[in-house]
Amino acid sequence: MPFNIFYDTMTTENKMKNNMWYLWTFIILTVICWGSAPILEKYGLREIDPFSAVFIRSVAIVLMLLVVFVFSGRVNVLFKTPLKTTLVFTASGFLAGLAGMWTYFKALKAAPSSKVVPLVATYPLITAILSVLILRENVTWARLLGTVLIIVGVLLVK
Repeated sequence: MPFNIFYDTMTTENKMKNNMWYLWTFIILTVICWGSAPILEKYGLREIDPFSAVFIRSVAIVLMLLVVFVFSGRVNVLFKTPLKTTLVFTASGFLAGLAGMWTYFKALKAAPSSKVVPLVATYPLITAILSVLILRENVTWARLLGTVLIIVGVLLVK
């Protein structure tokens, strides 16, 4: 398999227990990718409107994913995925991939990236609240402190 990095055979739990480097490698790569992308996006938004930017970005992602899925031999996974799971990821795609990206690009076009990105990065606050309300996750002192720090951070960036 040429793209075996995309095809995980070990469970996430085992990876995290047995290979902390695996976890930290992908956390660091995620931070680099997400930290670099707004610079490209801010530059690109000088030329086009936010909705067109979301469209171009989405088409590019779909094309890249098609290549990865075809060459990794994972196309069959798409046909075996339960409908409920497909609907969950469709809703997630709408919220994060369409609505979230469009509103983010609108904000990024209207204000400096050094201000928009930290404010938008407060989304874990929403996740923390919803995880307690919907997923019934426990509230710990550490989570509560983290939530307060997010709010303090927002106030400092304003």
